[in-house]
Amino acid sequence: MEVLKILGQANPESVTTTQLYNVPIDKGCVVSYINICNMDAYDAFINIAVIRGHIPEGGVANESYIEYHMMVYGNCSAQRMKGVTLAQGDTIAVYASSEHITFSLFGSEFDQTFDYDETLPYGYGGEY
Repeated sequence: MEVLKILGQANPESVTTTQLYNVPIDKGCVVSYINICNMDAYDAFINIAVIRGHIPEGGVANESYIEYHMMVYGNCSAQRMKGVTLAQGDTIAVYASSEHITFSLFGSEFDQTFDYDETLPYGYGGEY
């Protein structure tokens, strides 16, 4: 069953990579969009990463970033990530240069009916 919902919301500490959403076991997800809101008069920078698994202790790998050092102008908001698909265990992590940035993630979760196989191409769950 597919459920449309708020997948995650966060107001992370500044300069700290924070988990915004982790896909639950036996679920998949399609992100409708992420809204980034700067509640301060000063410009700020944000990063967004899509990670297979949890945030690594050594930090986010370069290939995981889908937005890096993107400016969000003071008292403005932006939307990103339309149509990103995620499998169970995948994580969306966010970072902001200011404590006045909030993130809201919207989309749908659905039952994942296949077993993920690390030997298959990422996101592949069917027959050729």
